[in-house]
Amino acid sequence: MLCPDCAAPKAPGARFCHQCGRKLDAAPIGLKVGDRRVVTALFADLVGYTQLVDELDPEEVRSRVDGALTVLGDAVVRFDGSLEKFVGDAVLAVFGAPSAHDDDALRACLCALEMQAALARLGNGSDRPLRLRIGIATGEVVAAVRDLAGIRSVALTGDCMTTAARLQQLAEPAEALLDEATVQAAEPRVAVERVGERLLRGQSRPILIHRLRDERRRAGNFGRTIRLVGRDTERRRLAEVIRRTARTGRGGAVVVSGEAGIGKSRLLSEMESEARAAGFGWVWIDNPPHRMGAPYHTVRAMIDALADEFGVKAGVLARQTVGSKMDEETARLLFGAAAVIARDSEMMLLPEEGWDQRFTGLSDPAELVTGLKLVSKWFLSGLVATQPRCFVLDDYHWMDPSSQLMLAEMVRLAGELPIVVFTAVRPPMTPEWTSLPHVEVLDLTGLDEAATEELGTAVGGAELDADSAEWLFQRTAGNALFIGEVIRMLRASGRMNQVGARLRIDREAARRSVPLSLRALLGARIDALPPSPRSALEVAAVIGITFPERLLCELQGRSDMGDDLCQLADAGILVRCEGESERPDGTCERTGCWRFRHQLFHDAAYGRLLTDRKRHLHTALADRLETVEPAADAAELARHRIAAGDVERALPLLERAATEAEAMGALAEAEAFRQAAAALRDGGTVASQVP
Repeated sequence: MLCPDCAAPKAPGARFCHQCGRKLDAAPIGLKVGDRRVVTALFADLVGYTQLVDELDPEEVRSRVDGALTVLGDAVVRFDGSLEKFVGDAVLAVFGAPSAHDDDALRACLCALEMQAALARLGNGSDRPLRLRIGIATGEVVAAVRDLAGIRSVALTGDCMTTAARLQQLAEPAEALLDEATVQAAEPRVAVERVGERLLRGQSRPILIHRLRDERRRAGNFGRTIRLVGRDTERRRLAEVIRRTARTGRGGAVVVSGEAGIGKSRLLSEMESEARAAGFGWVWIDNPPHRMGAPYHTVRAMIDALADEFGVKAGVLARQTVGSKMDEETARLLFGAAAVIARDSEMMLLPEEGWDQRFTGLSDPAELVTGLKLVSKWFLSGLVATQPRCFVLDDYHWMDPSSQLMLAEMVRLAGELPIVVFTAVRPPMTPEWTSLPHVEVLDLTGLDEAATEELGTAVGGAELDADSAEWLFQRTAGNALFIGEVIRMLRASGRMNQVGARLRIDREAARRSVPLSLRALLGARIDALPPSPRSALEVAAVIGITFPERLLCELQGRSDMGDDLCQLADAGILVRCEGESERPDGTCERTGCWRFRHQLFHDAAYGRLLTDRKRHLHTALADRLETVEPAADAAELARHRIAAGDVERALPLLERAATEAEAMGALAEAEAFRQAAAALRDGGTVASQVP
């Protein structure tokens, strides 16, 4: 942990840099006044501190505890968490604030494992080793900037913060306990053991607790309990690449592009049986976002996976595969590049394995590039000499830059060797090598309405009725992950009812419900936006799932928001309404109407707003809608006045909306407006009851 100004080491808990005096506890740049977000809290407590104080000199105790807290803090930084506070001999860290990631729960679990390992290394050989009790919990918090006594800090308030502390108290030394929400978010990347239900101190209901065991390598065999639906055409395209390679001995590559949750990884996992049936070896390489900064992580992971398959050490496999018939200059470049890849890793290049110790690395950048290409060519040529291979590079957008050069060479070689490379990537990223003649790009879009219903039925365990299937498609836009998570949440919360042989979704009860896992995922997408489009997104969410650009500009006090809206469209969050146009060059032009790509995106953006901010925006919006021509209808105005907490102005609007509905013969709607008005008079909450 370093001071951002002078790079001096930061002492645990220090508010100012001891070297340059910079304040270190300022709120992170880009954090707003406050919002709601899903985070994973980690509470770690040193075991043995009291005994140390009793038995050792206070100065020695301080030195040992400071050393322990430093390695714990370093683990938090490594996984891009935030150190919330040091409390004596305990650490509270948060993953997901001030910025969220797709995998904050996983990061917290891996951080816990790293903390345990680092503390064990620190105490190796000591007769009084310190150990850790760790509790981890995931949930919603209110994140706000607190300014007390001139010190600005981020304050987080939510049940998961308390739960993490209670789990830590329950844990045994050297043990980490997780709540169910953390396990659901981190699986299948962590191995856990179910402990059972416990009633934690200060809480009214028991929670399910799990013990963290280890990290688990994902091998592509996930989500297989439910068969793949709606992807027959795409599956045939991928299978044909494997079959063509088997026939000709020359391979190819396919880039499967699509938004998060659309089903890229699930589709690629289906190819394993096809590849093995054709006699191909199968290697699945995951690219988790927290490994982006680890040089050659993907390449090392690929070699490790192959070494596990052959039952040998990675260094042995690499040396045997590249062979020995090469000239001195080739050996220098190849062995030197291999030494760079293996540096600071567990892949040892030992003399007894045949590695020449004269070549300890390459310092010249041009020579290193040449050497890396040689390693790729010799290694892959040797690997496929006896068996063709299919490599899956999942989440290519998170691949470390060092590995991208070698993997690009692998794709190039696929046009000459019996190699098939499948990659999954999120737009707008597109690998540079997609222009090669043997590379295809497969754009994966959402499932159609029929496939959405089929997947919802498979997850729900019974056929959905027609209205529920239509609602599910409108809410998820056919995103496979969204479909599964929404159905599971509805079943767990009792918002699905068995009506005869079919399932019916209680749409009113589910209207604002977004599964915790999806809130974390969508929140990470929103946090990745620059401040200006992020602010625009929140205001747009108050207007509605569909909104006119003109009205958004007025509420933002700006004359033009084309750039912000284009960024939101590029991020896959907004789309133009049907019928809107683009300039001939494909760039954005100011259009009349936009909409959220998914209802879930709208609900996630709206749900992040704090109550005061919502009320302020709804008031401003209602005031504006009352002045436009033609005037907004009474029901729309009533909805915004209710959300603003303005009961006095909402009641006559509801009565007017009921009268207008009756005049059109819409008796059910009129009754709903009157029921909403009655509930308001009784002090109820009725926003979801306004049609």
